[in-house]
Amino acid sequence: MIQSSTSDLLILLAYGELAEKEAAALQAQIAADPALAAEWDAIRLTIDELPAISLSPSETSTKIVLEHSCKTEHLQDI
Repeated sequence: MIQSSTSDLLILLAYGELAEKEAAALQAQIAADPALAAEWDAIRLTIDELPAISLSPSETSTKIVLEHSCKTEHLQDI
């Protein structure tokens, strides 16, 4: 099984969140390790299957957050 930290790095790689040098090193590891390559493929397939939709909070949720923000605005100065 792949270590959790490596799985986290694979996800960061998939979303383009790694520095160029770090991404290149991880891609070299993927090329050299069949188990890592399999996990990389699974992550990419999963991301490809995610729906490309944009979600918005409900009107009620937005109202609650705004009301709370107004009630606690004075706490910013503490």
